[in-house]
Amino acid sequence: MKKSKAEKKRDREILDLYHKKVTEEALEPLWNYFEQWKAGDYPYYELTERIHEFHKENQEIYKTFQYLQRERLIFKAKKEMDMFNDADLQKEIYKRWLELD
Repeated sequence: MKKSKAEKKRDREILDLYHKKVTEEALEPLWNYFEQWKAGDYPYYELTERIHEFHKENQEIYKTFQYLQRERLIFKAKKEMDMFNDADLQKEIYKRWLELD
């Protein structure tokens, strides 16, 4: 089904919000480690390990946004951000994906 210009714009907005959400969730713990390190309560070598872990997590975020089929990504975003509307819940593909998740 071809989407209207307004639907495409809304999809982009949803994906932007979702990208911000998952990235900020990954960054928040790292930020806390930086604050602890700056206060002298966390060793630098542990901080560098946390940075490395964040980098790996961020690579997974990147892969999700680059390689997951777009409609599936929109579904995932709407589901995780509780943004389903009545029309979404009537889509046959969404019904199938909800059964799988």
